Amino acid sequence: MFNSWLPESQDRLPLTWWKTHPVYLAAIIALAGAASMIITAVLGYDLMGHFVFTYDSAFRQLHLWTPLTYIFVNPPSLWTLIGCLLLWNFGEAVERHLGRRAFVRLLLLLLLISPLAITLISLFGSRGFACMGMMQLEFGVFIAFATLYPHAKLSVIILTIDAWILAAVFVGLNALGSLGARDWSSLLLLAANVGTAYAFIRYETGALKLPSLPKRSPPQTRKPAKKSSTPTVDDILDKISHQGMQSLTPEERRILDQASDQMKRKR
Repeated sequence: MFNSWLPESQDRLPLTWWKTHPVYLAAIIALAGAASMIITAVLGYDLMGHFVFTYDSAFRQLHLWTPLTYIFVNPPSLWTLIGCLLLWNFGEAVERHLGRRAFVRLLLLLLLISPLAITLISLFGSRGFACMGMMQLEFGVFIAFATLYPHAKLSVIILTIDAWILAAVFVGLNALGSLGARDWSSLLLLAANVGTAYAFIRYETGALKLPSLPKRSPPQTRKPAKKSSTPTVDDILDKISHQGMQSLTPEERRILDQASDQMKRKR
């Protein structure tokens, strides 16, 4: 199914064109995120609350769709809109570099890592955490971009700084905020998203390899020694007894004569 939806032959081609501009998957997702703000406002927060992921809603109320649908719950916000624009820009750069298939794998990992982290936190007794909106996904894509292009120049108001520095500043500020509030669960969520994006890019670029079990070599069997091509005297005598003297080759006659001469000298 993955190959039929995302054929390898079109991996680095745009999904479509708008006038003369290529349109990639990152742009479609960014537009869907912007549209989700309208849908959230129209349907209302009570109804959209059924699509938010929490441990209790997913595993006690059996809202099993929430690990995938929480991303569409986006209350109207200027920051969400800015995040969609950044997802369009940075996501398209990552998609062009890695190919669409790898980009989809990255998005799926970033989509599922937050529900997984919240589930682990809840199992250890800290409840009340929820996944909602696209902010974590957008931030993960930016971390992937900064990992892929660490020295890309980004303009921030009046400053122009490297992508890795800006990513480090964002991660550091979020980590210090969680640390100051002693919010270890938020710190774990941050580490899960950042670590997933960073490790994925390192793996896709060949800088990181997954550990693998050593292959067990098959038991070696001793090969039988090759039989010499030169016939022995016993072989020649056996051949004479079955086929007669006329069947001997010149080489066999020479060997037989040599053996006869040696026997005469011993006498």
